[in-house]
Amino acid sequence: MTGTGDAFPLGDGRADPGPLLRVGDVLHLGEADWVYGDRDLIVRVSEIRVGLDKPDYLVVAIFGTVIEFGRDGRMMMLSVYKTALTRPGVRERTGAANGTERRWT
Repeated sequence: MTGTGDAFPLGDGRADPGPLLRVGDVLHLGEADWVYGDRDLIVRVSEIRVGLDKPDYLVVAIFGTVIEFGRDGRMMMLSVYKTALTRPGVRERTGAANGTERRWT
């Protein structure tokens, strides 16, 4: 993982995808991908609160903007299972609009 979250080449020619999650990522979550999930959800990550840098945590607490299911633009706090973030199609890497990353540990 780099400090900036940018990809960099690995020794075998592949690019490192950067951190598991960063501000600006869009998450396409199923109801089993987030704690107390009751429906599918698409959310843009605004803040990473806790859990990303803790290997013994099963979830990452985030604050994000809902961009689907009738609550467009509303902010919500949710906990996302780390295992969901590693599946293809869940995380869309778009980058933060202002180029910053804010994380509390």
